[in-house]
Amino acid sequence: GRLQGERLIRIEGDDQHPASRGGVVPADAAAPQNMYYGDFRVQTPLIWDPLSGIHQAATWDQALDLVAGKLAELYKAGKSQTVAAIGADAESVSGEILARFMAAYGSPNLAFMPSAKQTLALAGWAMLGERNLGFDLDNAKYVVSFGTPLLEGFGSPVAVRKAFAGWRQDYKHTGTLVQVESRASVTASQADAWLACKPGAEAAVALGMCQVLVSQGLYDKGLAEGALGFGDTDKGKGFKALLDAQYTPAKVEALSGVPAKKLTETAVAFAKAAKAVAVCGPGNAGEPGRLFDFMAVLALNCLKGNLGKEGGLVVRQPLPLKPLGEALAPVAKPRLDALAGKRLIDGYDPLSLAKAALAGAPYKLGALLVVNCNPAYSGPQASLMAQMIKAAPFVVAVSPYLDETAKMAQVILPAGTWLESWGDSLTPYGSPVGLYGLHRPLVNPYPQAKSAGDAILALAAKLGGPVAQALPLASTEEALKVRASGLGDFDKLSQQSWWAQAKPAYGAPAMKTPSGKLEFFSMGLHNLLTAKASDGAAMDKMLKALGVTASGSAALMPHYEPVATGGHGKLVLAASASLRASAASQTTAPYQIKVLDNTVLSHTKDMVVEINPATAAELHLAEDDRVRVDSAAGGAEARVHLFAGVAPGMIYMPVGLGHFAPANA
Repeated sequence: GRLQGERLIRIEGDDQHPASRGGVVPADAAAPQNMYYGDFRVQTPLIWDPLSGIHQAATWDQALDLVAGKLAELYKAGKSQTVAAIGADAESVSGEILARFMAAYGSPNLAFMPSAKQTLALAGWAMLGERNLGFDLDNAKYVVSFGTPLLEGFGSPVAVRKAFAGWRQDYKHTGTLVQVESRASVTASQADAWLACKPGAEAAVALGMCQVLVSQGLYDKGLAEGALGFGDTDKGKGFKALLDAQYTPAKVEALSGVPAKKLTETAVAFAKAAKAVAVCGPGNAGEPGRLFDFMAVLALNCLKGNLGKEGGLVVRQPLPLKPLGEALAPVAKPRLDALAGKRLIDGYDPLSLAKAALAGAPYKLGALLVVNCNPAYSGPQASLMAQMIKAAPFVVAVSPYLDETAKMAQVILPAGTWLESWGDSLTPYGSPVGLYGLHRPLVNPYPQAKSAGDAILALAAKLGGPVAQALPLASTEEALKVRASGLGDFDKLSQQSWWAQAKPAYGAPAMKTPSGKLEFFSMGLHNLLTAKASDGAAMDKMLKALGVTASGSAALMPHYEPVATGGHGKLVLAASASLRASAASQTTAPYQIKVLDNTVLSHTKDMVVEINPATAAELHLAEDDRVRVDSAAGGAEARVHLFAGVAPGMIYMPVGLGHFAPANA
């Protein structure tokens, strides 16, 4: 951070950092403007006054007394399980502090905002028994990206763009990029080839490429044929038979719209390339992706035989972080969403939490804590998340901003931004090496702002009892010293601000699956199901409840699941991202608004939606027409932009815009 006196005026990249390498993205550059944006900041604790209908300024003691009093009241009444919490990132130090707080308090109702990191970790666990997977893009020479915005915000954006630049050195093509998606995005337009597929059909294309590799004998026979579920057994058909039955190039052309000839050519080139990797990841809106889509891409990498190889799919070393204390006993009380449908994976799912809270079964929500995130704007099915927040009898928001979620809270506690607070961040999505970032305050915070972790620690101390005993830490800084003690001297770490695995760990990975092999048929998923389902019929019912349409052994293999459109209208709505606009909780700053082009904002104020000219003609729409886009989740007004790079029948809407709180923001 570059300072002028005590004021932060500029963010610069660290040229020694292995991910940023001296670069920043617009959201980083705009962060000081968000920090100093007084109308949007929470500058003091606020308590909702029902008589005046506005939030009134309060002291920290007043706000904490009110929150602790409510939580103590529920605890003494034996209703601690009725308190729920939603956090931003389960891996961060503030996420761990929040998790310990909820466990000690006695509530199982903890959720974190979903991410593609969770989906990739689950896919890796299901097939390889390994959650720490990354893509060695720097050393790859042939990359096939399945719906992934590599150049618009994938993982660590600067690192990916520098890897891409390395393939274009001296105007020479030293690497090939193939993009598979339904829109001519920035990545697709800069790729060597764009395979335009139907919305959500990327997994079908990946499986079609798998079929070509197997049918033409271009796959790693030793790895594949020794894997569980590749060939047929007396218990059912294997993955090879599934490919031949459902994913030949001709059948994939019908599913995806990608010509069979082009798919075959791409698959053969991928198989024969010396250093090739297939990449999956967050979609254009930063959404977490779908498990079986990711498994399809992992299957393609496995058949290529690039596991643990330079330029391929690699396993990262786990970060040597220490827990903040002894493990706490599991909460015995059932989750709020326990009866909302049996859960395959016991995890942090805010959407199922919201649905159960609105249903009020098996019990009603007593209070809700929302820490450093804005689910009413960026949560899964944000309108439904907003309904839950509005319906909750007592809501506490720990937030730097007067955002959509905070505006509905009874108590708002002012959190510092990452520029003002101690905190950390773990390995970016898809990185081939483990990375740990530790940030310390660059400037003095707003006078009453505390880091999110400090706010939870202050509440724990105020509550006392088992919660305070589980969190005897004085500050987030102290928690970081405990957590990062395995990374060396803390003072040196806080000065450098990052730790990194020296280089990718090449070599064949150990398969940590139940069978000890690569698993095309996931025994890990199978074992979870059988532990929760009494028989085959119950298992099928559970899979259907999870939205899995495949049947038999195919249901637990990499396969293509059609995208559910909801049936609200005749068009499919999707999101498009830009590095110039912020997604998730951070608002798009005025600085970023000024650099958005007219394909995102029209007349500097109206949002633009992209429509294929043929689709627009059917709807009698022309360039710059004003329209209203309505869906089951809500609606918005926008201007039309005709774009032939959008699949027919699609509407693409930008993310990072449309904040309504505060009113003048």
